[in-house]
Amino acid sequence: MNKDRFDQIAEKYDGPDRIYLAEIISTEVSKLFENKKYHSLLDYGGGTGLVTFNIEHYFDSITLMDASPKMIEVFEHKCAELGIPHIHTQTGNILLDTSLLNQTYDVIFLSLVLLHSGDYESLLRQLYAHLNPNGMLVIVDFNKNEQVFHPNVYNGFNQSDIKHAYTQLGLTDIDTHTFYSGKNLFMNHDASLFIATGIKNSPTQY
Repeated sequence: MNKDRFDQIAEKYDGPDRIYLAEIISTEVSKLFENKKYHSLLDYGGGTGLVTFNIEHYFDSITLMDASPKMIEVFEHKCAELGIPHIHTQTGNILLDTSLLNQTYDVIFLSLVLLHSGDYESLLRQLYAHLNPNGMLVIVDFNKNEQVFHPNVYNGFNQSDIKHAYTQLGLTDIDTHTFYSGKNLFMNHDASLFIATGIKNSPTQY
């Protein structure tokens, strides 16, 4: 994950295009939480909180974690301005330091984060360990796009690969589907977004 690059763009990150896309993502993700009660959320790689602020009312406690200190700084400034007390921040990359997280969550959410991870399967394994029984892992990212090439970024994902990764983790009730397509979404190429969900089973009682 290119922390330095995100530090450089943090203060100007919330442009109209990103705000618009965040609203689309928020609308889709909100469907998962309506009429259900989840207490805690980890928004991993949440950046400046463009999606977080649209879904925070569904949770009693939220941790936003990001590798970029500058992104966290922008997010904390917004929290202070809005007077939101139940959101906490954590700076770091769990792939570089597995001790950063010391609690578990009802929902772990990654929005356009997996493509920057460098090793998405390892990241998902680390995060799975911090998911509560009956908790939900939610990913939003780009579908595989052969028009995109960047040495530090996945060019999207096949949904079948995400389903396989979820299955390997032991998640159940797995669902993936495409929910949005648009112009110049992904490194100036037309692209589409998918959402993937899966549930962590409760331990078997004997």
